[in-house]
Amino acid sequence: MIRSPRKIHKYLSLAISVQLLLWTISGIYFSFNKIEDVRGSQYLKPKEVIETTKGNKIEAKQALILVAEKTYLTPQSVTEITENESGSEYRGRSLPLYKIEAISEKNKEINVYVDPFSKKIVAVRSNQWRIWDFMWGIHIMDWDERDNIGNIFLKLFSILALLSALSGIYLFFKSSRERKLTES
Repeated sequence: MIRSPRKIHKYLSLAISVQLLLWTISGIYFSFNKIEDVRGSQYLKPKEVIETTKGNKIEAKQALILVAEKTYLTPQSVTEITENESGSEYRGRSLPLYKIEAISEKNKEINVYVDPFSKKIVAVRSNQWRIWDFMWGIHIMDWDERDNIGNIFLKLFSILALLSALSGIYLFFKSSRERKLTES
């Protein structure tokens, strides 16, 4: 049984419409948020770029002081992270790290991650970053790790979206030609 091009386009579009909507929503979110703000640049004090080498591991209290000196945040507590967690805020960073829970001037909870050997702030994570990360996971269809842009779901839905768009263009021109023939 051969289906008509219109029915194929209709059901193909219906099947991918939810993901197209999610791509659109996440794309709009990305375009309205500066990546520098998402990464927490606004919380860091201006500094000279000084190349630091890996030295001796600092103590947790020193990490609290470091965050107080290098950011506009008020450090509250510190935790040492020694094991990777799937999909974590600090993924992709070398461990161990100190996680400093801090409060912004606007009373927002911010996590600051410090490398205990180089004394560098390696990540600043706020709710804005968490929303961005969630949207990124939806956008690339990697809901757990949010890092795999080459996953099978993204590839499949991208191809289906392309087929839907091409079939819609085909039907548009086919309909226009048919209308002209019937009007003649």
